[in-house]
Amino acid sequence: MLLELSIKNFAIIEDLRVEFGKGLNVLTGETGSGKSIIIDALSMVLGQRTNKDVIKKGKDYAYIEAIFTCYDSFDEIEELDFEAGELIIISKEIKLDRPAISKINGRTVNNSTVMKLTSKLIDIFAQHESVSLMANENQREMLDIFAGKEQRNLIEAYTEEFEKLKKLQSELKEKSSLENDREREIDLLKYQVQEIEDANLTQYDDEELEEDFKKLDNSTDIIKELSKATLILKNYDEGSVEQLIDEVVSSLAYVYKFDSAIEEEYRESEDLRYRLRDLAANLESYTQRIELDPERFSYLESRLNLVNSLKKKYGRTVDDINKFFVEINDRLEFLENFEKNLQKLELEISKVEKKARELAVLISANRKKATKLLESKVRDELIELSIKNAEFRVDFNEKELSKDGIDRLEFMIKTNLGEDFKPLAKTASGGEMSRIMLGFKSILAQRDNIQTLIFDEIDTGISGKTAMLVGKKIKNLSKDRQIIAISHLQQIVSLADHHYLIEKTSSELNTISTVRKLNREERVNELARLIGGMEITDTAIDAARELISKGEING
Repeated sequence: MLLELSIKNFAIIEDLRVEFGKGLNVLTGETGSGKSIIIDALSMVLGQRTNKDVIKKGKDYAYIEAIFTCYDSFDEIEELDFEAGELIIISKEIKLDRPAISKINGRTVNNSTVMKLTSKLIDIFAQHESVSLMANENQREMLDIFAGKEQRNLIEAYTEEFEKLKKLQSELKEKSSLENDREREIDLLKYQVQEIEDANLTQYDDEELEEDFKKLDNSTDIIKELSKATLILKNYDEGSVEQLIDEVVSSLAYVYKFDSAIEEEYRESEDLRYRLRDLAANLESYTQRIELDPERFSYLESRLNLVNSLKKKYGRTVDDINKFFVEINDRLEFLENFEKNLQKLELEISKVEKKARELAVLISANRKKATKLLESKVRDELIELSIKNAEFRVDFNEKELSKDGIDRLEFMIKTNLGEDFKPLAKTASGGEMSRIMLGFKSILAQRDNIQTLIFDEIDTGISGKTAMLVGKKIKNLSKDRQIIAISHLQQIVSLADHHYLIEKTSSELNTISTVRKLNREERVNELARLIGGMEITDTAIDAARELISKGEING
């Protein structure tokens, strides 16, 4: 049940908050007051595509929040770790400078998660939605919903198999088209495989080869610099580092004889002398080990050129080249065993198609079984809604396996005695279509146990006795679920358990839409306006009081 709806900075709504009750909630207001804007905002917070144009002029954001309670547990609630009876707070913030953010109980979620959850909580039926009943795809979807949860599980399994089938068929088509170019591609792949195999690449080629090449390429200069450093350290001519440090040690040794306070500095100087001698010896040894090997240099140069060439063609690193090697080997193996692999793929397609067809047959059987009950219920609904001579049936024709199974179905109706059945889309008038859709919504809501239904001006195009029957139908629906209806018909408004008035106020700078709940006397005045127009007469007032009293008695 929808407990509360809050809307800020949305179109002409500045800051609106409305609490809804059990039973029949009716919203009325003059044309342009903002009734449909409230439904638009609710639709957006329930997951409908967001449009930044809805942000009120002069503001940088819009915010919508809907609070629900649900006493039934279902898969979508359990997936979100909610418990039955817990408040469910769904919000959407729409900003000019960033994408809209949806949250459920403070947790950021995507639109598909919101829609998956709210489809179990609330259903909105707008005036134009009856047109959707004319589309065969929507008719099939309604029948599947009516068929129940087992049918939905079968459809999910079928959809998975059908998508797998289409993917395999696409793969077969692609691979079958390779026949003409197969030999040429095999030759190319063989060359690439042989080239990479002959190179016998290792991690050394990736990490150390270039370093060794550069070292050998600059070996003469390296020897020269190392020799220079060694000479500076140990040349016994005046001014060498070793000679100078010897003098430092000798001077500190002399001082130490008379002043032990300098012992630490003296020991450090001695340590430094030994370390400098080790450094000189190590440099001399390293210099002697450096190779001046033209043959090795030539090998490293050739190897580096080969590795760089392979990297340009097959990958930036040795690992990338090895991955490419595995891929082309697999491709080569497939092409060399082309016929065998095609047969294997065709066999797999046959198995998947068989499984998909078996599921499609089960789905079709469930549809036909559900159709018998649906036809009976729809006939009852139509009689209740004053389409007394109407008859309804679902026609089935088999088609090729498709995304929705093997059934091509059509809702058929005749609204007068002696007529033939015709497709619903070609038969019903606008007023009839609204009533037929109301009948379907009633049936499906009971089947899915949806606790909140919203009707947005579905009473357009009807009046008199028909309006009274539609009002009675909506009132009956509200006895075991919450109904929120936007209406301008006195026959429906008079039956409200809770009546809200939408008003628009304008100034030179701004236009604002507000909502308030009416008390009984205010309801009488608003109903009188609907009866008599802008001029509210005593007759209209009396008629309004009588309608409300009858509504209270019948409710």
